[in-house]
Amino acid sequence: MKNLLYLTLGMFLLVSCENEKNKEYSKFDFDGIDLSIKPGDNFFNHVNKNWSDQAVIADDQAGVGSYSFLNIPQKALLEDILEEVSSGTHEKGSADQMVGDFYSSGMNTTRINERGFEPIQPLLDEVNSITTISGLMQFVADEFKSGNGSLVSMGVSPDNENSSVNMLHFGQTGLGLPDRDYYFKTDESTLEIQKAYQSYLTKLFELAGNDNAEKNTAIAYGIEKQLAEAHKTRIERRNVKANYNKLAVADLAKNQPNIGWVNLLKNLDAQADHVDVRQPAYYDKLNDMLGTVALADWKTYLKANILTNYANILSEPFETAAFEYTKVISGQAVQQSRAQVMVQRVDRQLGFALGKIYVARHFDEAAKKRVLDLVNNLQKAFETRIDQLDWMSDITKVEAKKKLYTITKKIGYPDVWREYGDVKIEKDKYFENVVALRQNNYQYNLDKLNKPPNKDAWGTTPSTVTAYYNPPLNEIVFPAGILQFPYFDLNADDAINYGGIGMVIGHELTHAFDDQGAQFDKDGNVKNWWTEEDYEKFKAKTQLVIDRYSSYTVLDGLHLKGGLTVGENTADNGGISIAYDAFKLTEQGQSNTKINGHTPDQRFFLSIARIWRVKTRDAYLRNYVKTNSHSPPMWRVNGPLMNFTPFYEAFDVQPGDKNYKPVEERIKIW
Repeated sequence: MKNLLYLTLGMFLLVSCENEKNKEYSKFDFDGIDLSIKPGDNFFNHVNKNWSDQAVIADDQAGVGSYSFLNIPQKALLEDILEEVSSGTHEKGSADQMVGDFYSSGMNTTRINERGFEPIQPLLDEVNSITTISGLMQFVADEFKSGNGSLVSMGVSPDNENSSVNMLHFGQTGLGLPDRDYYFKTDESTLEIQKAYQSYLTKLFELAGNDNAEKNTAIAYGIEKQLAEAHKTRIERRNVKANYNKLAVADLAKNQPNIGWVNLLKNLDAQADHVDVRQPAYYDKLNDMLGTVALADWKTYLKANILTNYANILSEPFETAAFEYTKVISGQAVQQSRAQVMVQRVDRQLGFALGKIYVARHFDEAAKKRVLDLVNNLQKAFETRIDQLDWMSDITKVEAKKKLYTITKKIGYPDVWREYGDVKIEKDKYFENVVALRQNNYQYNLDKLNKPPNKDAWGTTPSTVTAYYNPPLNEIVFPAGILQFPYFDLNADDAINYGGIGMVIGHELTHAFDDQGAQFDKDGNVKNWWTEEDYEKFKAKTQLVIDRYSSYTVLDGLHLKGGLTVGENTADNGGISIAYDAFKLTEQGQSNTKINGHTPDQRFFLSIARIWRVKTRDAYLRNYVKTNSHSPPMWRVNGPLMNFTPFYEAFDVQPGDKNYKPVEERIKIW
């Protein structure tokens, strides 16, 4: 009997292991392709339509699938970590104690609800006591240090013309709607959002005990709309040189006396003789309005700002009001669970302490080495493509390759982890914990002022599914969060990985040479390293990208913004080309061996379509098109593949297919 038990158990384990192995490898297959849709008509739908038809967006989400929505299963892993850490006892001030107690404080909704809006009452009282414009601007500065930006927006990062030192940068701000255009457009969806936002403000004033809620909403909204008039559009803000204006503080103080620049910097604890004012027209407008708008109205505006800034960390009625507004923009049906809300909050404010735990538990170190190999291979492929460009002179090619090989590569997690100093996190003080961490983050960034950039620092947490290129530091960053299926898997064949994370790597490398990145040299300075003729050719090619993508539509004729998405579209086109060339250097890339009926090239392109497998709510997509610098997922696949001849060859795309472009119309920059 004992022998039989062992035999049965052994067979069970053998079958289980085999099933797990089959499950592991089945994810590299491409089941569910819609054969009724020709690859040349719509490759995104050819690969993803059956999945999309069956995929269900959870009521508490705006979308489902990969890319940013891959953060949803990530959050489940982080929730498990936080539940475990928060239940233990840890040394005071340790990362585990801070992460665990912060999570616990946010989960204690009974205590949060008991307090109502009591945590912000001192701020509202302080606004009531303001008697001068200078006092108002001091309040603005004090609150900015606590993470509540209202009339000014300031950051510390490298000087565009001297990347070896950090300086202060001031940008336009002051709005509650997602973008300046939302204040002026009159289409049905925009009007609905305007109405929802004003209803939100009114509800917040009511919850705070205000008897003139609608009147106060009108005052606050009116001030925002005036400020919006001076805002640059998102497309205008892509102009690197026009959005860098290094000005003497003494001159600003003279020309904009109502802002009180000397006192403003003093109250921000920032020392500087010169600052970069990225959108000067905004601060001109602010200065004028500080002299013409009644102080009482400004105080109403500040109260509205306090309420919207802190609503999500107050009692349930405030949170609910915030969600009622948010769901109009996102289409999300119900609020997320409290645990998921707190996962995002902890990741946002203690993300490197949490990330350290996440990496230790869920990141395979072998992935770091493998991805570095891919990055190096793509750099070599990019160098070859630069050499073969027929529109760029040899002089500019030399400089382009210098920049390419100067790029810093950050993979997985930081070599030096960020610390959070002496911040005191307590289990029963959620509001205070949030504010203390915001103050810590402000000081962390301010400490960089007038110093060389910290090249060990990361701009995203390790668990986040994202990647980025940073022009002033000339670096590419691939957090642990994106180094997972469908982007990357150690067990996958090269076609899968080069079509997945390879495309993402190529995309980020190309950002160093898109319409903005191309204006920065290898050291991160805005400096012309092109010949005049080459740069004019480059701009002409990027204009082709702008025009092409502006012709694409979603949601019943809503056009993509080619001028807003040009950098990302350039990177998508370059990313696919570079990843493909690198793939062709591999053994699989040079073979014709099929896997499950697909050639290596076909698997490469199928992988590309799958990494952008996303389904979203219409409301979310509409706002995305208006405000996001990326094209929607469908056009991140179909757009660049229309321009890429190897795709035509892999799937026999022919004239007459809906997405067919003649060779002379296939745009190629990199």
